[in-house]
Amino acid sequence: MNKELLLYQYFANQLSESEQKLFNDLLESDMDFKAQFKFESDLKRVISKNENDNLKKKLVGFENEIKSANPNSKTNVGLWSMAASFALLIALGYLAYTTFAGPNYDSLYASNFETYPNTVYTITRSDNVETIARNAFAAYEANNHEIAVVAFLSLKKQEETAQIDFYLAQSYLNLGKEKEAIETLKNVIDNDIEFKAEAHWYLALAYLKEEDRVNAIATLKNLIEDFDYKKDKAQELLIELN
Repeated sequence: MNKELLLYQYFANQLSESEQKLFNDLLESDMDFKAQFKFESDLKRVISKNENDNLKKKLVGFENEIKSANPNSKTNVGLWSMAASFALLIALGYLAYTTFAGPNYDSLYASNFETYPNTVYTITRSDNVETIARNAFAAYEANNHEIAVVAFLSLKKQEETAQIDFYLAQSYLNLGKEKEAIETLKNVIDNDIEFKAEAHWYLALAYLKEEDRVNAIATLKNLIEDFDYKKDKAQELLIELN
């Protein structure tokens, strides 16, 4: 198993018994693995401490503002107690919301999605021959994805290739048609070699846009285990989704 994925699953409390044994063995025998584990553990503690410290500072600041308003008033003591309790409830509610509300799927999708470049059909100015393939990829490069979809679907009737499906899925994603993109990308994964890794990445993003966390995580794990394409980005996304 990939060591980075093993570390991720440890911090996500997702290790099976056999994986836990492998994890423990690596801590004993692999110094690089142990060093990486210590670094990530320390980083997690620092982040947690900083979040708690920021919350404490906000509450202390709130307390000082109330006291400075009329520090000698006995009435304000009761008001402060009520206000402090209210502030604490708000703070705890915010922490609970940020912890349990889950990831911002739209934001994660937008920050990770980039249309894949055309690498299979060269468009040149001197190429004046009108073909369905040329029209499809010319529309694709011009971001005219509605036209591209129609052309790619016509092209599929002539030559059934996973390459066409991959770019068709790209156009679907640009048009916000995630369900169509998902089915098309599955076909690429089943039938293509050239774009199999890339199809995993875009399939995970399509699931992300659909807020299908389970399938997004499963697809990202498959990408990390089997391919190098967007591996670092996939690992970052996994952390965000847990």
